Amino acid sequence: HFPGNPVVPGVIQCEILAQSTCVLLADEMNGEDFTPYYTGLDNVRFKNPVVPGDTFRTECEITKSKGPFYFATGKGYVGDKLCIKADFSFAIKKNERED
Repeated sequence: HFPGNPVVPGVIQCEILAQSTCVLLADEMNGEDFTPYYTGLDNVRFKNPVVPGDTFRTECEITKSKGPFYFATGKGYVGDKLCIKADFSFAIKKNERED
């Protein structure tokens, strides 16, 4: 990300949290043809850098839902060090088939 000082970009860390949370939404989609769309990202805080080769661990949870919208919070760690925390939301939408 920076010449001579590689770090994992923050947007990539946010995406890792989002994809980790989507695993929690699998039951909500009941195995049907749905797509979770990222609808919001709030209160993002970067606490420590993540560098290539680090093992990045996520802790995510759904905090509430209303209709097709799901709200979540997530944290990312390297070892015991908190590197990122964020709140985010998704909308689950049934995929439309083109025939």
